[in-house]
Amino acid sequence: MENPLKELPLEEVVSIAKGLATRIDGDVRRNVYNHYQTFQMVAEEAKNNRALTSEFIKDIHESLMGSFMQGGLYRNVDIRIQGSSHIPPSYLKIYDRMERFMFEAEHFSGSALGLAAFSHLQIAKIHPFLDGNGRTARLVLNFQLIKHGYLPVSIPVKKQKEYFNALEEYKVNKNIQAFVDLITELLEKEYDRLIFLIKKFVPDAS
Repeated sequence: MENPLKELPLEEVVSIAKGLATRIDGDVRRNVYNHYQTFQMVAEEAKNNRALTSEFIKDIHESLMGSFMQGGLYRNVDIRIQGSSHIPPSYLKIYDRMERFMFEAEHFSGSALGLAAFSHLQIAKIHPFLDGNGRTARLVLNFQLIKHGYLPVSIPVKKQKEYFNALEEYKVNKNIQAFVDLITELLEKEYDRLIFLIKKFVPDAS
């Protein structure tokens, strides 16, 4: 999984986010900083009730990838995803697929969690960019969660296999439920963690 944060100590991530000197340098540092800044932007736009558009998704990708490649541009070649039986659409079809995705998201009739899952899964399925699709999809997932009043979530290492299996289930069988179930489980753990911290640090919270 393309996750710049997963193997770094928390104190290193915090230092990079604050722009402080750390032992981490080079591409890893830029990657972490880009991810932090982009998450802050996404959270702010969610709180401002911004609509999810293809241009906003391009902005997210550009913010993530700006130090490494010209971000915010759809791929101009066909690709295969290693380890997946799903073949993303030809680059010639990306614009139309993304616009159809925007229409379907705008008129989505399911729950807020279903919309968040659908938004992530469609980006993963279309794979509109050459690189950074997974990170972009997870930020869009959290954009939708925050926008609809939920906490953001991350995919822990021990859940990676379940995560990829849920992605594949949607790409191949168009079944969204496995991913919704995973997000629901992760949210429950986030709320349990938040309640624990409130009880621990806020007097009389219990």
